Amino acid sequence: MDDYPVARKPSKYDLRMFPRTAGSLVLLTVLSTDLGGFVCHAQQSTPAAPVRYHIGDDPDGRLGWASPNFDDSAWPVAHDGKWPMPPFYSDGFVWVRLRVPLPNDAASPLAVRSSRDFLLGGLPFSLADQIYVNGVLAGGQGSLPPHLRLDSQRDAVFDIPANAASLQTQAPRTQALVALRVWCPPGLRRPGNSGTIQISIDASRTQHLAHRAAHLSDLYANGLDLTLDIGIAILGLGMFIAWRWTGERDLLVFAWVMIPQALLLLVWNPTLPGAEKLPVQVGAVLFFAALTLFMVALLELNWTVHRLRAPLLKHLGQAAAVVFNLALSIPQLLTTAAAIVHWAMQAVIPADLAFELLLVAVNVWAILVRRTNPLLALALLANPAIALLNGAGIVPYEVMVGPFSEHTLALTDFVIDFAIFILLSQSAWKAWRARDELRVEFQAAREMQQQLVTPAVDVPGFRIESAYLPAKQVGGDFFRVLPGEDGSVLVVVGDVSGKGLKAAMTVSAIMGALRGCPSTKPAEILAHLNHVLYGQIGGFVTCCVALIASDGAMTIANAGNPAPYCNGKETAVEPGLPLGMIAEASYTETRFQIAQGDRLTFVSDGVVEATNPQGELYGFDRTQAISTESATQIARTAELFGQEDDITVLSVTRAASLNPALA
Repeated sequence: MDDYPVARKPSKYDLRMFPRTAGSLVLLTVLSTDLGGFVCHAQQSTPAAPVRYHIGDDPDGRLGWASPNFDDSAWPVAHDGKWPMPPFYSDGFVWVRLRVPLPNDAASPLAVRSSRDFLLGGLPFSLADQIYVNGVLAGGQGSLPPHLRLDSQRDAVFDIPANAASLQTQAPRTQALVALRVWCPPGLRRPGNSGTIQISIDASRTQHLAHRAAHLSDLYANGLDLTLDIGIAILGLGMFIAWRWTGERDLLVFAWVMIPQALLLLVWNPTLPGAEKLPVQVGAVLFFAALTLFMVALLELNWTVHRLRAPLLKHLGQAAAVVFNLALSIPQLLTTAAAIVHWAMQAVIPADLAFELLLVAVNVWAILVRRTNPLLALALLANPAIALLNGAGIVPYEVMVGPFSEHTLALTDFVIDFAIFILLSQSAWKAWRARDELRVEFQAAREMQQQLVTPAVDVPGFRIESAYLPAKQVGGDFFRVLPGEDGSVLVVVGDVSGKGLKAAMTVSAIMGALRGCPSTKPAEILAHLNHVLYGQIGGFVTCCVALIASDGAMTIANAGNPAPYCNGKETAVEPGLPLGMIAEASYTETRFQIAQGDRLTFVSDGVVEATNPQGELYGFDRTQAISTESATQIARTAELFGQEDDITVLSVTRAASLNPALA
């Protein structure tokens, strides 16, 4: 079996998958350097049988363009076997005529095999055609207008009908006239584009076996591509699982990059079983939707790993990604020569250039200025750099990996993806270890704080109730209830500025200082705490101390804490500076008489400063209105309103005796 003469004999499944490049810079390179060169041609090996073409159509056969008797000497000869595409605003038809050698020993019936190679910038374009052998329609791919259906299959075998049997039965012939009627979609109709097809005629069994063998051969040759695609999908799923385990957002974004990337590569792989049955428009929508997700995710990954705060630049990149994919998909989806197709094709290069230059600029800036993740920035920068070198011819388009021929960008992109996977995994592991160590520290601090700030219990002559809700794992609020030997009770309530572990450590220092204070007078206790804390903490501490005697005489001093409420009314307490602000501070004591049954309610500013989603503070008025409720109910109300800070509520009620029978 002899393929009709061609200068280049690609495999019948000469797969030019969309390269795995960040933002497809390789497409930009190909489009910018060879947009007018449809890398497809058919060239005669013998000068006696030129390939001739004609722009236009013979829909009803009246002109006889399919007939072997038609005189096509006036038709232009395809230079070097390449024929041009029809003009953009035309009916899209082109006829090609060539004479194909016949085998001398082929058994009937015969079949014609066609292998077309219509590519634009590495992207295979779908079209529709018909093949005539000696004036008889042998078959075709897709269907021609007005019932248009495009076809992307690039290799097909058609049995020659019986009424064309004269190829063998008549006096020995050495060749047959093959006429090709092709309809080209608007996306192909650009000045300088050209097309080709490979034609051979042989025994039907031989042709079908060769077609099947070529397909199996390409499946084998494409094994590395499929392996890399599956590897990318596995890496993406691994990143997603790692994100679920560690909570690192970098891993989630990278999984978002890799999973659509694997999807779009698998969708674009025509050797997958059933790929040829997928409607062209459906395949294009799936591919460009996945590519859009991939490019947007790639932008998000760059912004996330470099901790960028440039929303306008990111929106520019997102817009470029959307425009780029729309501009590529429109010529694939529309079949009429509308102006939008023309302008979409013009927008491809600017959109891709904007996207790629933005990524390059971000990573160069990260390497030279930010310097926080230089290896990661280099990995993210490597793919566009290799794509540029590939477009300039410095890096070859394909490399041999054992028996496989693999696209350079596809292979390097997988290596880069794997490198980013390793770098992000290491970073996530370190972050997880650090969080785990911090969790252990918080656990120890929480256990220590639970020992220092224990729930209040009743003491002789007083009913005590407390509620403590830290805003984080540990808090900066504190309280202490100390019964005296004379039947009195000392109440200390306070709040350390800030939250979390640092505030909790300050609480520990305060509790230790309270144990070492020799006095029970509120003003002296505050002065002692101020002396201990000054110069030792970064913020300040508010605190209220009240000493209530067994007869109800109360002495109170305040250092910036909210004044307590007595029976629902705010007490008039002399204010004082918070602790730790100045070296020498004095505090004024205020005296009250507490009757039996009176209720004192101490709150931290976490109650007053609770904030709802609308930004409204809970405030003093609401706090006073609920100050007669239980400590638990007050804390719960503030929490539901919108907790912003640690919440502490302590209530003290004077009673003659806890046991009514003894009263």
